[in-house]
Amino acid sequence: MPDNPNYRCKCPRCTIQSLRGPAVIITIGVLFLLSEMRGDYLSFHHTWPMILVVLGAVSLASSLAPMDGHIDPQINAVPPVAPVPAAQPGSQGPQGPMPGQGR
Repeated sequence: MPDNPNYRCKCPRCTIQSLRGPAVIITIGVLFLLSEMRGDYLSFHHTWPMILVVLGAVSLASSLAPMDGHIDPQINAVPPVAPVPAAQPGSQGPQGPMPGQGR
């Protein structure tokens, strides 16, 4: 894997999950188009549950897809910065009495 932080996993499961948003947008567009064309019978008021069906279908397909070649972003994340050791009581060090104040 390259050291690029914007690198995305290309495994089948992650690829299918990335299609969730576009699938919902296309479904909403089709439902509004049907509502405009057919009116009462196919109005958005009656067809909105199709959005849930599309979300369920994408989730099901994603859960059944293999994870061959999956790259976990948490494993390759930049390690956190080590905490700064606390000063001894009574000594102020290079800072003033309040954190963030210099002398």
